[in-house]
Order: sequence, then structure tokens, then C-alpha cells
Amino acid sequence: MFAKNTLASAVAAAIGVSAVGVAQADTLFFPYVALSQTVTTIVSVINTTDDNWSNDGPPQAAGFLHYRLYYKNVANGEGLTNSCEEYNEYLSTSRNDIQTIDLSGVYGSDTLGVLFNDPGVNNPWVAANRDYALGRYVTPARGYLTVDNSDGTTWDTNGDDGDTMAGEAFVFEFGSGAAWGYQAYQSNSEDLRWAASQSPTPVALMPFAGVEGSTSDITTAFFVTPVSGNQTPDVENAYRARVEYFTTTRGDLFDRDENVISGTLQQDVVCVGRVDATSLLSDGTLVRLGNGGWANLWSYPVLDGQMAAFDPTRSTGLISVSDRSLASDGAVVIKLEYSVGGMFNGESMNDTFNNAIMYGPDANNPWPR
Repeated sequence: MFAKNTLASAVAAAIGVSAVGVAQADTLFFPYVALSQTVTTIVSVINTTDDNWSNDGPPQAAGFLHYRLYYKNVANGEGLTNSCEEYNEYLSTSRNDIQTIDLSGVYGSDTLGVLFNDPGVNNPWVAANRDYALGRYVTPARGYLTVDNSDGTTWDTNGDDGDTMAGEAFVFEFGSGAAWGYQAYQSNSEDLRWAASQSPTPVALMPFAGVEGSTSDITTAFFVTPVSGNQTPDVENAYRARVEYFTTTRGDLFDRDENVISGTLQQDVVCVGRVDATSLLSDGTLVRLGNGGWANLWSYPVLDGQMAAFDPTRSTGLISVSDRSLASDGAVVIKLEYSVGGMFNGESMNDTFNNAIMYGPDANNPWPR
């Protein structure tokens, strides 16, 4: 693995200049990527325009896309409230190109992370000789990815309509074959507040593995990626959001017999993080909820430890509020449910399963795309 200063030097040499902002470019937002010795994230990037970047930033026809990976290195102690580091590259593209990439470089190890025998004729990625596997030297890690071109927001003479990119990802545990995926969000700027999952969102909670009385061995976790008015800051991302269950004024969530059970906890996440569903419950509450139930999951921004709402007139972009119901939606939330065998509904199960749900934005979200 590269030392941090060596990697930073390599990036500076490859790019030639400091990173530039997204401005009015078309931007793809992959809100969660995971990289390890047994898990990788495969992303497909579709670009339909000639409005692209040169290899050091300024716009030019048929050139480069700007890839930015924000990540926490798990081996270095990721921590829910640690900031992400940023690594970015300008990588070759062409109009109507699709590039499928293994971000960890496990697959495509001798093709710069590019998969599926991409010829590299119209998009000369081979000649450019730049590594698309942005996470190759930071594994194990989790994070998020953005990709942008230089296309504007309105129709122009080459036929673009402002929405010129699309993307998909699947997170692949190649040891067992378990996988899950999602469609990337597409935006016209670095402001991705509109992509935050609706808060509150009702969530179903499966029986918890290892809890006395549970009929199933299922692990549930939430992948949380806070969003802001600038999702592509230079160097690092220290934006913070809070997640918690809060369902009624009497208590916090329901069991499977419609009883309100109180005793929940909050978790703060900076940049990106995995929050186990059980970590949002006190020990006493967890024992009473062995077979799960349902809850309203809140996710909202935090400013100086206080609940907050977005306020574009302030330099911080946030203003403290007195109640979570006044706070803005603050993070993209993905629920993952998985099992590596054991019991399912009281019956023996030897197979592995993996299921993920990305909770969508509020349809009435006021933020522009």
C-alpha cells in the first residue's frame, strides 16, 4: 500500500493541478462503495456528450471525466465520525461511452481496473495509461464516488439536454457470490441535498442475529452518507449527519405486536459509515425486540452537536434548529440485510443471502437537481 504522502504525490503528478469544482457539470453520485479483500464495488459510467474535461481540468471536446473517490481506510480505524480523504483523477472518455470499472482492482488487475474487454479505440483509455481502480491502494475502505463532465444545464448545438450521464453500481462479495446494487444519482451540480433519503422513513426490522428468542440469524445495517451543498470538497469531507429511531412521542419503535418499546440511541456519521441496526438500541430494548419490528428512521444534518437545517444564506450552509421535525433530510441511507446461514423463521438455512434497499428522496424536497 502506498504511504499517504506517496499517494498524494502520485495524484499531484498525474493531475498536474489542484482539483476544480463541479460547477454546472453533469455529475454522477454513487453514495456508497465498499472495498476489501473479499468485497469490491463494480461501477458502470455512461457518458453521452462531447462536453468533457481536458486532463488537467479545463473543458475540451472528447476528453476526460473527473472521478473523485472520498473514502475512509478501514485498516487505519475508520470511525463513524472521522473525515473522509479524497483522491481524484481525470480519466479518458468519449461520447456514448460506457466504462465498467472494478474500483478495488481485484478484477481487471492488468487492464487498469477496466472490465469486459473494452477495446479502447474510440475512448483511448489504454493509451492514456491511467488507473481507473481508484481504491486499489486504499483497500480496505468504504466511501462514495462522484464522476462529472463539463456539460452545462441547457440544450446546446451538439444536441445535449443537460442530462448526459448515467451510472450503476453493484457491491460484490466475490467469496460467496452475494451482491446488491443501485442506480447512481445524476445531478447538474455538486449540490446533492436533494438526494437525501426521506426523513423520517418507516423501516422494517428483521429478527436480530444472536439475540435470545430470535427466530432468524439476520444482520441489519444502515450505510449512511451525509449530503451537503458541496458534495465534492477539496481534500476531505467532514460533513456530519445523525440517524436515530423515533416513532411516537411515547416511545421509539414498535415490536411485532404493535407495542411501543422505548430506549433508542443516536449515532452520528461523518462523510460515510456503517451503522448496525442494533447500535441504535439500548441493550434492554434489544432483548425485547429479538424478532424485530418497525421504526421511523430519522436522518438529519448536525451543526456543532445540534440538529440543523440547510440554510444557503449562511457560510456554513447550516442553521441549528430546536427539533428534529424542523431539520432537513441529511443523508442517503441504504439498509442492508444479510445472513451467512443459521436460522430463518425458525428453520435451518445453509445458504447466504444479501438484500439492500436505498431509501429514496422526499418527493417534496425543495433542493434543485
